Amino acid sequence: MFEKLDKLREEVRRCEKRRDEANERLKAAQAKLKEAEASQILSDVGALKLSPEEVAKLLQLAAAGQLSVPTAENKTEPTTTEAKSSIYGDDDSDDKEESEDEDY
Repeated sequence: MFEKLDKLREEVRRCEKRRDEANERLKAAQAKLKEAEASQILSDVGALKLSPEEVAKLLQLAAAGQLSVPTAENKTEPTTTEAKSSIYGDDDSDDKEESEDEDY
C-alpha cells in the first residue's frame, strides 16, 4: 500500500547520498585550489627576492590603489608606428635601406 512512498523515500536517500559525496568532492577540490594558489603566491613572491618589509609595503600600495596592477585590458601592444619607434628607438625604414645595399 505504501510502496510508492517507500520508493520515493529511497530515491530521496540516494539523492542525498550523491549530494553529500559531491559536496565532499567540491570541498576537496576547493582545498586543492586554495593550496595551489598559496603555493603560486609564495613562488612569485620568492622570485622577486623581496624582504618581508618590502612585500608588506608592496601590498599596502596595492591595497591603497597606488600601485598599477597589470590586467588583460592594459596588456595590449602599441599599434601605431609612432609608439613602436619610440619603444625600439629607430624607424623600420632604416632596415629597408640597409638591406638594399647588401649583396647576397
